[in-house]
Amino acid sequence: MFARILQNRLRSSLLTSRLSLNTNTPLIEQCWQCQRQVDRSECQTHCPCEKHVILPVRSELDYFRLFDFSRSFEIDTKQLTRIFRNKMKLLHPDLFTNKSDTEKQHSQDQSSLLNEAYKTLLSPLARAHYLLKLENITLEESPVQLEPDFLMRIMEINEDLAEIISKNESFPMELAIEMRQEIDDHMKQLSTALNQMDLTKARELLARLQYFNNINDKLIDLEVKHGII
Repeated sequence: MFARILQNRLRSSLLTSRLSLNTNTPLIEQCWQCQRQVDRSECQTHCPCEKHVILPVRSELDYFRLFDFSRSFEIDTKQLTRIFRNKMKLLHPDLFTNKSDTEKQHSQDQSSLLNEAYKTLLSPLARAHYLLKLENITLEESPVQLEPDFLMRIMEINEDLAEIISKNESFPMELAIEMRQEIDDHMKQLSTALNQMDLTKARELLARLQYFNNINDKLIDLEVKHGII
C-alpha cells in the first residue's frame, strides 16, 4: 500500500516537473550595471548590452537547464563537455583579474556552479541521484531496504577483497568482470526505470549500484597497484 502511494506521488511529481520545463517562463532580471531588463530563461551569463558584463549566478536553475538539456538520464556527454568548455571560455575567473570586484565575484560564482553541474551530469550515478533530488527524493532521507541475500553477498565480496589486499594476492579478474557486468546491467535497468518514471525502482537500483560502485573502486585501486592500468 505504501509503495503504491509513494509511486503515485512520484509519478505526479515528475510529470509536473517535466511539464514545467516546457512553459519557458521568463526569468526577468535587471542588469546590475546598465539596469537593462534581461530575460535569463535561456541561462544567459552576460548582459546583451555593449559592455557585455557578467551577470550574477542563478542557482535556482537546474543543472540540465544550464546546459540546455532536457531532464533525462540519457544525455550526450560529449556535447555536455563541449558546452562546458565553451561556457568556461566566457566565465573562467582568470578572465576577470582586471575587472571590478563585482565581476570577479560573479565569475567565481558562475564558474563554480558550472563546474559542479558538469561533474554531476558527467557521472551516471551522480546524474541519477540528481534526477531523484529534483523530485525531492534522496537515499539519505528515505533509505532503501535491500534484500538480506544481496547485502550478505556484498559483505562476502568485501571480505574477499580485504583478504586479497592484506595478503597481496593476484588481481581477482573474474570478480572484476562480474562486478562490471553487474554495473552495466543495473545501469541499463536504471535508465529504463527513470525513463518510465518508475522512481521507486530507480531508488532501489541506485542503492544497489552504490554498493557495486564501491567494490569497483577497490578493484580499480588493485588494478593500479598491480600495474594493470
